Amino acid sequence: MASDEILVCRLVTGEDVIGKITEGSKTITIIKGFVIIPTQSAKGQPIQLMLTPYAPYSDGDSIEIRADKVMSITKPKEQIKQNYITNTSSILAPKKQLITETGLPSLDK
Repeated sequence: MASDEILVCRLVTGEDVIGKITEGSKTITIIKGFVIIPTQSAKGQPIQLMLTPYAPYSDGDSIEIRADKVMSITKPKEQIKQNYITNTSSILAPKKQLITETGLPSLDK
């Protein structure tokens, strides 16, 4: 496996995490990790995949996970990989700020 290759790992928790993954002797490091969540708007509708940040409350873009908590690591389908690249592009990356009540418009104005 190449260093910082975009891969998908399945954790023992059942989460599928996509990101730039490198393996160490006892841990793996995931940079800019996103959880892949299958969603279905209604019964009978096609399943869509949603990407949401993995460990969104951590400070920084990388997280280490013990290797014994990883069930598998694989290359993602090209469409999923391209969607991940689009979502993590530094050009399109949203500002990392919390939305608070102070930022909401007032109804009485």
